[in-house]
Amino acid sequence: MALTSEKIKEYIIFQTNRSITHFYKKYLNIIEDVSKDHDIMLLKVQQETSKEFADSVNYMTAEKYHYIRKKILDGGNEISRELEKSLDKLDISL
Repeated sequence: MALTSEKIKEYIIFQTNRSITHFYKKYLNIIEDVSKDHDIMLLKVQQETSKEFADSVNYMTAEKYHYIRKKILDGGNEISRELEKSLDKLDISL
């Protein structure tokens, strides 16, 4: 049974999207780790100085965390869309 060009493309897109998703999930885990480490550092700073000072040096606010998270997800989605656009221009056969 010969596979059609569309079936081959579907397979390539599916497998590549799985890899892309795995890749950006790793980045989401990294940003979560960085955020937790940052919170621990802020507690240490607060203990040595004051809450006001710790708040003033806090660069990983909830807004910043969500901004970075959104950028990671947007990047993964953009790669997936670009791949699909590129494959639409090809006729693939085995």
